[in-house]
Amino acid sequence: MHIMRPYIKVKALRDGRELMEEVARERELRLLVNSTQVALLRLSPGHERELAYGYCLGEGLIGSADEVEEVRVGETELRVRLRSPPEHLERYISSDCISGWRSSARTGELRVESRASFTRVQLSEWMRQMQELSLVWKSTGGVHTAMLTTGDACMLVEDVSRHIAVDKVIGMGLLEGLEFSRACLLTSGRVPGDMVLKAARAGIPVVASRTAPLFSGVLSAERTGVTLVGFLRGTRMNIYTHPWRLGL
Repeated sequence: MHIMRPYIKVKALRDGRELMEEVARERELRLLVNSTQVALLRLSPGHERELAYGYCLGEGLIGSADEVEEVRVGETELRVRLRSPPEHLERYISSDCISGWRSSARTGELRVESRASFTRVQLSEWMRQMQELSLVWKSTGGVHTAMLTTGDACMLVEDVSRHIAVDKVIGMGLLEGLEFSRACLLTSGRVPGDMVLKAARAGIPVVASRTAPLFSGVLSAERTGVTLVGFLRGTRMNIYTHPWRLGL
């Protein structure tokens, strides 16, 4: 299969002068789990296998990588075969206007019990690193970035969708055996409740954004035990929930 680049050069006019500008590109994929379509996604090309794992974990369709029997990436479809598909599904529409299906089982009991803690200096440095490594964003200004780090290990993904960037980086961590209970998820985009739930289902204790949370994100973080940080810029930040995980 031909692999698309995440951006393409197009002609543009600036101050009456023609130039070539790099523009983020996207593709559309139907996500099918055991032959049932669970989502129609618009995403940046690349890391589709990681997306399959991350979406299934983040939406509660699986609890571990071992539950995935097969992933097949096609031109228009992303097919996942699970050993035991969930019995209870509910329809949702995310704040990215992505419609799909997720597991409705045990969502109310979801709680991140990790006792991991980080310093505010660490969070500030990780956000600086994430921005420095956001090469597609620097070229196009048209993507979001998500980064998972424990301090020892770090993985980063850029995508036109902030939700899918999170799915992809969670899938990457799952396949690499990252210890989610010791990890921090950083994102460049707004943090709504459905994104916090993705992190909580993976067992990630801290979610930090350069921009704002939504009220649904604050509520979900409070209920699930996730430490939620917003407006992380330089040494400044707002800590919305469970501040005991963050020291000076």
